[in-house]
Amino acid sequence: MCLGALVAGGVPLDYLQGVIDALKLPEQVVLSSDVVRRQGQSATKVEVKVDDHHHTHRHLGEIQKIIQGAELPPAVKELSLKTFGNLAIAEGKVHGIAPEKVHFHEVGAVDAIADIVATCAGLDWLGIEAVYCSAMPTGSGSVACAHGLMPVPTPAVLELWAMGQVPIYSNSIAQELVTPTGAALAVSLSQGFGGAPAMQVHHIGIG
Repeated sequence: MCLGALVAGGVPLDYLQGVIDALKLPEQVVLSSDVVRRQGQSATKVEVKVDDHHHTHRHLGEIQKIIQGAELPPAVKELSLKTFGNLAIAEGKVHGIAPEKVHFHEVGAVDAIADIVATCAGLDWLGIEAVYCSAMPTGSGSVACAHGLMPVPTPAVLELWAMGQVPIYSNSIAQELVTPTGAALAVSLSQGFGGAPAMQVHHIGIG
């Protein structure tokens, strides 16, 4: 969703593909975009397609080395590392281990690496100086993940919300509405949560 909004906001898909290529991952990662309609609303959908024959699971240190070793703008590296650091802290609290010992599963998969780094790169390309986020919906029910069936919101999402003091609300939708990757991006990039700040609207990007 973040990548879709950024592409709709003007970030070239080719630029984001170049960012992914700069990571030099062993997996082949290809971005594609399309305009879709959801509930009568037009939106841009970006897909991260991964040739995951390597089935690589990574620890925080390995992800940090991938990002630090890539030819990317310093600000992109900084924001990407901050996001994964917060994600590792949250996962570590959930599992009772140090952040550097977290064995990333779905959140550490290559598509999440692509999502996070490309989102940070897209914001940098647009010259965004500040990010603000609305209150976040809790969702409800359960979701299958690497550790089995987990309640929604998942424990990692709850930890990230606590870290960022994020205001939350229930809209009675029984689905996972915020993923750990999404929560980590929001908490790491946003300067504030709640109502929209005073501003003038120049452009709209919907993912």
